[in-house]
Amino acid sequence: MRCIVDLSHLAMTRIHACARSTALMDRRHALLNLGALLLSSSAGASASADKSKSKRSGKQSEEQASAERVSQHFPFGPVWPVRPLPAWPVQTHLGRSTTLSALCKSHVTAIQLIYTNCSAICPIQGALFAQAQKMAMGKLSDHAQFLSLSIDPLSDTPQALSRWIRKYDPSPGWLAAAPAIDDVRAMRDLLSKGGEAQGESLDAHPGQVYFINRKGALVHRSPSLPTAAQIVAIMADIERSPD
Repeated sequence: MRCIVDLSHLAMTRIHACARSTALMDRRHALLNLGALLLSSSAGASASADKSKSKRSGKQSEEQASAERVSQHFPFGPVWPVRPLPAWPVQTHLGRSTTLSALCKSHVTAIQLIYTNCSAICPIQGALFAQAQKMAMGKLSDHAQFLSLSIDPLSDTPQALSRWIRKYDPSPGWLAAAPAIDDVRAMRDLLSKGGEAQGESLDAHPGQVYFINRKGALVHRSPSLPTAAQIVAIMADIERSPD
């Protein structure tokens, strides 16, 4: 009788051990399946993120390529690739010596090419900037600025530039400046290359406005003699852009 009880107890012990082993195996399989599911989900999410990132990168590349094609075939509009301004020495109508890149850094700047002895297009350009500056009040930040850049530095001393700009009652955000004579050609080429044709004489300079972003790079060109509203609208767009 005792032998039978012992055998029965042993059998029950083995059954319980087997059950525990089966439960442990089932738990292990469940954990393995859960791990595989999580890995699969993670891989899928990673692949989806990579795909989304690739699509964004591809879209940006397409937009840049489109902008470059437009820039190459139209004399006005966005300029791509953007053209950083070199550190050309300039002297302002206030008598300050600085560089063109330093003058434009951290500002959205509208540049026009002028010379003080011009009697053709330059008076119109001066009146245009005067109107745009008044229109910009309340629409642009205090960091927006206007720059009348001379292409005749031999004649356009700070005194000459000061007399010229005072005709238009400028606010502090409007400067006139002249580069060194040796930099005039390179300056005109950087701003105007791919834009409206320019002749060799001073009178043949274009009436476009050139727009510089806060990083000091040329990013946009207007048509010749744009309206004041167009100038302000382009500057506002550049201010809103992340550069």
